Amino acid sequence: MVSRPLERSGANFYELLGSPLIILFSLWTRGSVHPTKKIKQTMKTKLLLLLGLAVLFTSTGLAQSSEDALRFASPGRGVGSRALGMGNAYIGVADDYSATYWNPAGLAQMRRIEITGGVSNFNYSNSASFLGSSTSDKQSSTKLDNLGFAFPFPTLQGSFVLAFGYNHVGDYTTGTSYDGFNPNSSIIPSLYDNDATYDIPFQVYLENKNGTTPVTKNVQQTGTVKESGGMGNWAFAGAMDVAKDLSFGVTLNALRGTYSYERNYVEADSRNVYNNTQANLPADSAYLRFNKFYLDNIVTSELSGVNFMFGMMYRADRYRIGLTITTPTSVKVTETYSDAGESVFDGNFNPGQKLYSYDAANSYGVLSPWTFGAGISVEPFYGLLLAADVDYSDWTQIEWSDNKDLQRENTTLQKNFRAVTNIHLGAEYEIPGTDLRIRGGYMNEPSKYAGDPSSYNQITYTGGAGILLQNNVLLDLGAAFGSFNTRHSNYVDPALLYASRTDESISATRVNFTISYRF
Repeated sequence: MVSRPLERSGANFYELLGSPLIILFSLWTRGSVHPTKKIKQTMKTKLLLLLGLAVLFTSTGLAQSSEDALRFASPGRGVGSRALGMGNAYIGVADDYSATYWNPAGLAQMRRIEITGGVSNFNYSNSASFLGSSTSDKQSSTKLDNLGFAFPFPTLQGSFVLAFGYNHVGDYTTGTSYDGFNPNSSIIPSLYDNDATYDIPFQVYLENKNGTTPVTKNVQQTGTVKESGGMGNWAFAGAMDVAKDLSFGVTLNALRGTYSYERNYVEADSRNVYNNTQANLPADSAYLRFNKFYLDNIVTSELSGVNFMFGMMYRADRYRIGLTITTPTSVKVTETYSDAGESVFDGNFNPGQKLYSYDAANSYGVLSPWTFGAGISVEPFYGLLLAADVDYSDWTQIEWSDNKDLQRENTTLQKNFRAVTNIHLGAEYEIPGTDLRIRGGYMNEPSKYAGDPSSYNQITYTGGAGILLQNNVLLDLGAAFGSFNTRHSNYVDPALLYASRTDESISATRVNFTISYRF
């Protein structure tokens, strides 16, 4: 086996060019980052350097380099089957345990003790277009939706209610696969790192000590990405009437979650472009007989955080109005990751080490913006309930925290986002002469990334039903069907400023079932 030097010698090609933009790429030395892949502890700032280049050269990068921050800072997908069936238009309804999530002031409407629990099934389908080829991928997960308890205390007048429980608020289940011939670039140059410990292509003889390689294009690229995990919160809430028909409430959310990412990537000389037949080929020129390169990345993260929601509700005979304010969520991310690569050469050529891997760890924080919500529900006649919600968040206020290197790049991070207003509409109708209610709803949630077109909005249609059994048991079923377009960056070529990307069409289905007992 031919030993490899522990460190490189001399300036690399990109540094010699002298361009400030290329120097940024030199600093960002190993940027093969899928939107959900975090980079090594020694390169905490380099992700954000790529972010700046992405702003200048490709709209694709806008939604990619910041996706970790957005994923962990997002407020969640909602709780409760009834709310889901009504399009999550629940700020002005919130008359059950799920008010801990939607509007804690709504708890003051409860007059009976409630114990509730539910499960949720999520199905995710992704049709990806990559270099003229189309592939599809599917993932699914089933998780506890909520488990909670609400207790109204006896009062001489008004209402005082406490509630606590667990709410599953975020699902990270996704999948992507792609396969196509790339005549423009290879992932190998994007993996260059001055520190040879983190440069897998160098360790497996696909780069020389100056960080150069002829494997720069004309390769078959195949990749699969799987994500899993979720975010839940332990909610502690209370509400009370402060005047006739006016209540205030607050929820303390203690968030806990996990996130897992796995990428399996293969790059192959499918057209036999790299076919050098030189006798006695030196080990440092092994890449001239390049055949295949395997790259595997695994990330496992532990999540924790806290926030508060404050709510107000005014109740009249035929309508209710609700207002909410949610404080920034501070999420701490502690992750471990493992990267491994393997090279294969023509004719069973064996220059030495062809398999290399390393493990490392990292930690950082993400701080979300404030969220403001408003909702109204109206009962135009007995048996029909109409509801509408809006919520507003200025995502240009998102921040990295608990990591000084990342915090220096907050301005760059924030330029990738914009303020958004989500719209939720819902209806519920009680069929006369029965205890059965049917529901429907609509959600329009714009992309949070600056510059994204309206086709990237998440449009969701919902439906559901509920039935009351023996006056104290409620069974609710809710379903949501959504779709949107997006794009993901596989890597950025540092020499060409070329972003390898997939354009994706996403469809997602969620089905919730909830049972509640009131006494």
